[in-house]
Amino acid sequence: MKLVLDASTIIAFFRELDDGQFLYALTKKGFEIYVTDGVIIEVEKEPELSRLRQAIREGWINSKTVEKRKFDRFKDVYPMLDYAEVEVLICCSDFKSRNEEYCCVLDEGAGRKIADSLNLAKTGTLGLLKILND
Repeated sequence: MKLVLDASTIIAFFRELDDGQFLYALTKKGFEIYVTDGVIIEVEKEPELSRLRQAIREGWINSKTVEKRKFDRFKDVYPMLDYAEVEVLICCSDFKSRNEEYCCVLDEGAGRKIADSLNLAKTGTLGLLKILND
């Protein structure tokens, strides 16, 4: 299953929890972890989170680019979302349209509500911790 993470989840795992080791453990359980360019930009504002770039270079986190045209259209419809949330939702919508197994990982209420309205599979940071505990 593809997990598309928002910035808040990356920040939680890399800064607050364990420098990304829980996320790495998810890859060992068969999950593919994705972050979008917008998430990378948002996270790079936090200097202590340089480990994300290293994880991408190592290949256990995948980066995904969202087409500007898709982004602009989506942001016009959902102006209340931040840049990274828009990209996560677009990425998951693309996976869904290709019948790929995916899950949006969003913690903010607005993004979660829109994921629901688009019938996108979603969880949050706590949901990922629950998966690791199972």
